[in-house]
Amino acid sequence: LTGNAPGDLIRQLRLHRAAQLLDQHFGSVSEVAYETGFNNPAYFSECFRKQFGVTPSRYARGERKNGGS
Repeated sequence: LTGNAPGDLIRQLRLHRAAQLLDQHFGSVSEVAYETGFNNPAYFSECFRKQFGVTPSRYARGERKNGGS
């Protein structure tokens, strides 16, 4: 349906949920990582940066790859 492997689709959904939580100031990056099913905050940060072009910390501060800061 999407052209993505099921694991990739699930990871994308989890990362988009993480972005929502960061926008809502849910907690620290580590807390968001664990809340969205990532057991390793460093791996979460790596995946998040690949998906959104910025680290979760920068995203939480309002910085976006497309210049939104």
